[in-house]
Amino acid sequence: MAKRINKSQREEVLDLLSQGHDRETIAARVGVTPAQVSAINAHVSMGTYELSLRDSSKEPIQQSRERVDAVLKEARNLDGVDATFDPVLIGTDAESEEPVYWNPDPASGSANPHVLVLGESGFGKTYAVSCLLTELAQRRIPSIVFDYSQGFSLDNSPQEFLQFGEPEELDAGRNGVNINPLQGYPFDLYGPVSVAQRVADTFKRVYSGIGIQQHAMLRQAVLDVLPESDAEGRQEAPPFLNLQHQLESYADDPGHPNRRLAANIASHISTVFVFNTFRSNGQDMQWGDMLRSDGRVFVVKLKGLEYSLEKAVTEFLLWNFIGYVESLGPGPLRCFVVMDEAHKLSFDNGSPAEKLLREGRKFGVGVVLASQQLDDFSSVAFSNTATKLVFQVGDDNSSVSRQLHRKIRNAHSFSDIYEVVTKLPRGWAYVVTENIGRVTRVESFEERAKRWKQ
Repeated sequence: MAKRINKSQREEVLDLLSQGHDRETIAARVGVTPAQVSAINAHVSMGTYELSLRDSSKEPIQQSRERVDAVLKEARNLDGVDATFDPVLIGTDAESEEPVYWNPDPASGSANPHVLVLGESGFGKTYAVSCLLTELAQRRIPSIVFDYSQGFSLDNSPQEFLQFGEPEELDAGRNGVNINPLQGYPFDLYGPVSVAQRVADTFKRVYSGIGIQQHAMLRQAVLDVLPESDAEGRQEAPPFLNLQHQLESYADDPGHPNRRLAANIASHISTVFVFNTFRSNGQDMQWGDMLRSDGRVFVVKLKGLEYSLEKAVTEFLLWNFIGYVESLGPGPLRCFVVMDEAHKLSFDNGSPAEKLLREGRKFGVGVVLASQQLDDFSSVAFSNTATKLVFQVGDDNSSVSRQLHRKIRNAHSFSDIYEVVTKLPRGWAYVVTENIGRVTRVESFEERAKRWKQ
């Protein structure tokens, strides 16, 4: 691990950057790593602090002493940051022609590592996300993609994504998954009661027709099939199909006071059990192996499942993943979870997506959310994603432009943003990082591959 950069080194890097030296030259002269130089340069590019750039053909721009002092003071305020993560290049600023970076590493001082990607079909959302995931792979950060539409299919992906991201497909839609939604996790403070509440809440989010009474019966049915814990609080989760059998037993019991309600619930959620998606011979989800993969991209294929089943499988998979990462405890940036169609998610209070957005950073998990419409995201999703890439959108009610304008602190007006986001060409995005908005040309795979091969 590189040593933390000190105050004098940071000031010297700033000075050498202003003179136009490359990062390798600066790193060798100052005694830091090229990644640390890139991290400081990223803060310059993002407007965290400013420099007057100069080259051999121009005299340095004279600055007031107060301006220099302000720059150095802000640089010194970053002394607690261990800037060892090489920032990810998104593309080029259309106005300044400077690079636009994203640094998801919590050590960089970013509010959170999460990314929101918005835009109409065909303007580059999936391509840009693939680029970012492959960049992360070069930094040995793995990604887990929940793919509903084959956007990340190996048959459709760019060659550079296959070569440098080394994606592996996990066909959950066809093979089922080897997880049990009745499993308890370390964060289940109330044991079986927490498990029952989670399962009932998940079904209620997936099936909108489930009311208060049905929710209560579902919760009780889960409790009735869960065994009692042993003296050390351990319990073996029964097969998930036992939940269906329990509801059917209520419905078949002439003496049960709520037999009709039970039959109605069993019918509501029958799709989950008809397809038998959660089974012991299904696709293994070895989260530990994925996190230790040294930066691969894992694509969980969900296409082919019935719509409500897609949502149920996603929620239960996310809960299982959260259970694993929380068992590891707080830690550095470990991986990213990518959900390409946000309208298939619930961001309600208590949902796994909401939990990842609020608490993922603590456990080293970043989230990438992508969709075509702003309405697909909740206010929680919008406010908890520090970085945003907005491709062309039809912003009829100006909601996108207004939300972006509230987030930025540079000079772009609401009308400027509206004109931009409604007319962006393919491959261009309005990028917000560190509350700075920039019209950005996303760097292509071909351009990135030249760097990766060096």
